[in-house]
Amino acid sequence: MTNQKKPNGCLVGFQRLFSGLMAVLATLFLIVVLIYLTYNVKIEGMSLLVVTASGFFVLRYLWKKVKRKSISNKQVIKGVFSDFFRTLIVIVIFSVVMVILEKNSGNRIVVKDKDEDEDKTEIVTTTEDGKETRYIVNKQYWRDFDRNWHRMDFKIAETSVAKSKRNRRSFRYTRNFSWGSFYKHMAEHDQPLLEHLYTSFSKLQKEKKLSRRKFAELIITSIQDIQYNYIKSTSCDGTEEFPCVGNVRLGIFAPAEFSANLQGDCDSRTVLLFVLLKKFNYKVAILNSNEYRHSVLAINLPSRGKYKTYNRKKYYFVETTAKGCPIGYLPQKVSNINYWDFVLVN
Repeated sequence: MTNQKKPNGCLVGFQRLFSGLMAVLATLFLIVVLIYLTYNVKIEGMSLLVVTASGFFVLRYLWKKVKRKSISNKQVIKGVFSDFFRTLIVIVIFSVVMVILEKNSGNRIVVKDKDEDEDKTEIVTTTEDGKETRYIVNKQYWRDFDRNWHRMDFKIAETSVAKSKRNRRSFRYTRNFSWGSFYKHMAEHDQPLLEHLYTSFSKLQKEKKLSRRKFAELIITSIQDIQYNYIKSTSCDGTEEFPCVGNVRLGIFAPAEFSANLQGDCDSRTVLLFVLLKKFNYKVAILNSNEYRHSVLAINLPSRGKYKTYNRKKYYFVETTAKGCPIGYLPQKVSNINYWDFVLVN
């Protein structure tokens, strides 16, 4: 027999009530975490299954303790503190998991980055003044440098794409050829063809109340997010590391073409961004490197990192071929600024 005193009934009732509340709190918290990871971070598949299973076993453990019996007041009080700290630990651990998945989602654990329901191309026909116009509409879905998601349609008329293509192919390749003059030829011609893009970007800026810098970052990241493609003037040979489009004159798509087919290499991107940012009165430039065989954008905005000076203004490099490269960043393999030259400045 034991002489240990039977615990107070009210204290036991409080313990069970407290344990139940802690279990309910943990349940609600885990439900919120799963909803957040599913709809914000866009985690799915096996990753979501692992997180859900982990949450299930944690909750089973917590609820199992709700009806625990105690044989002394000391054990009752100990059980209350144990339930509190156990729930607190669960919340901390899953908060850390949520933060880690949120930060790493840019590298796509299992993220709906190019989901068929999110990013897709449609052909839309509209009738204006009795005349039908066919539009190519690319539904884009991307994240900016602050990890905020954005949705926008890249819309352009098929006739505008045809005009853009004809203009690009009409440029004469002579002994005096320069990339700057060729870029300018395409940029000036295609600028009035991109009105739907300007309107869509302006609408996003107003809806999200973006500062001038954040708006520039929004436009830049929308292009960085697009899948990189090799655009070759010759045939693709199948050894390319990325998707390839061959037999394109001068190995580049003009801005209207690129906004329609979303197939672009470095200078296809820089020329389109040059046109877009110039439209919104940013001071931008295109720099090319013969050494690196690469093209980048540059923008005159207060920033940190690498830049080159033109007319006493600092133009910070913008790498356009990879996601999440901030203003002022150049990849190590192309980082020597002495190898970069201005070819077009607005």
